Amino acid sequence: MSYASTESLDVFFKAKSIAIYGASASQNSVGQAIIQNFIKPQYTGKVYAVNPKYNQVLGVPCYPTLQAIEEPVDLVVVAVPARITPRVFDDIAAKGAKAAIIISGGFSETGYAGTELEEEVVAISKKHGIRVIGPNCVGIVDTHSHIDTFFLPEYRCGRPRPSNVANISLVSQSGAFAAAISDWTAELGLGISKLISLGNKCDVDDDDLLWYLAKDPTTQVICYYTEGYDELKGRTFFDTAKNVTPHKPVLVVKSGRGQRARAAASSHTGSLAGSDNIADSAYRQSGIIRVNNFEHMFDMAKALAMQPPAKGDRVLMITNGGGLGVMTTDALEALGLVIPSPSKELEEKFNERLPSYCAIGNPIDVVGDTDSSRYDAVFEEAIKSGEYDIFVVGMLLQTPSLNMDITNVISNHQRQSGLPFVVVSMGGGFTTKAGEIMELMGVPTYATGEKAALAAKGLAKYGEIKYREKFNKTFGSDKP
Repeated sequence: MSYASTESLDVFFKAKSIAIYGASASQNSVGQAIIQNFIKPQYTGKVYAVNPKYNQVLGVPCYPTLQAIEEPVDLVVVAVPARITPRVFDDIAAKGAKAAIIISGGFSETGYAGTELEEEVVAISKKHGIRVIGPNCVGIVDTHSHIDTFFLPEYRCGRPRPSNVANISLVSQSGAFAAAISDWTAELGLGISKLISLGNKCDVDDDDLLWYLAKDPTTQVICYYTEGYDELKGRTFFDTAKNVTPHKPVLVVKSGRGQRARAAASSHTGSLAGSDNIADSAYRQSGIIRVNNFEHMFDMAKALAMQPPAKGDRVLMITNGGGLGVMTTDALEALGLVIPSPSKELEEKFNERLPSYCAIGNPIDVVGDTDSSRYDAVFEEAIKSGEYDIFVVGMLLQTPSLNMDITNVISNHQRQSGLPFVVVSMGGGFTTKAGEIMELMGVPTYATGEKAALAAKGLAKYGEIKYREKFNKTFGSDKP
């Protein structure tokens, strides 16, 4: 891995001409599914099929070899049996293409014979300066360039979309998880920039992509799913992370906690899962936030993409529903966040501006007959006091007195203060619509107190990492 190589990764996400090696006219085949992704109008580059059996595939001109294509080819997607992949790479080298994604399995994850094939491909690619993602992967989806090598039909596996307010990129060792995340985030409406499946990581690895995504202006939060690292690549990954995490949040889900899971990971992608305790220590030292599962990852990532990191862990909970306040406060405390009562001076300010039947503490309950003005008063006084680092806002819109102008009150105070806000809003269709409006204004909104608490924890944890003095390094050079 080389930091100077990040420019060589651009072609995977910005290729203007792509060849599908192993394109097929057979229905439901991998080669057909991939080429279908590139005949959609969203992708504006040139597409070629390569297969000696056909003259055209789905209307795309088909050639017996890459060398038969007169125009240059930027990126080659390889979907042929593993045994012939070395011959394909000879053709890629002769054509002068500089990047390839190997979709095919049957390499180091299968044992000795597959490892030999993989090593042969790596030797050819290194000799000719070809960057490789895979093998044994589904490749990439880039929602900006519309490069999509996932061989899963869109009616079975939805594709995510970019967002105007928050974009996350995910790197996954597992192709199945990358596909599932694609489908899931398409339903969630979460803003995604890039999904990348690495498979066996014969060349491009976690480290390459960490530095690349750190520099990528369309990625605000970097997420990883991994089953393990080998000793050398793991060391460089964590060294890179020390330089990246003060400037862009990095979250990881790592499987292989138990002995059986580590053995399964090794047979899955040929990687070494390694000691879980060692990995935990390395994550902490490098500023990576480890989370338990994908749901927790995206709850945190959404907040980190939309809000500034917190400069402390003092949380104020404001709600118009007492039960929601208690439940959310329980979740916040369980995650180790601090829920301090307001000072005597701040309590006096609240008592001056709120009805006597409101609960003045933490949480603050402005009760069910409130309109947005009580929230406005609480925000104004609490922000002025400087006693809190994060605001968690319960917004129950079933009450007739609380109108949609509450969204403007929340977003205005967030913008003016520069402090992180998280909203929890439970309910059905009307509530969901309000949450969507809230998020268009840049404030992450969640359906449960537990999810909002995870978001607040992510903001506090990343603030601790970002403002850690020992990681205060200049970001901008191509090398750490």
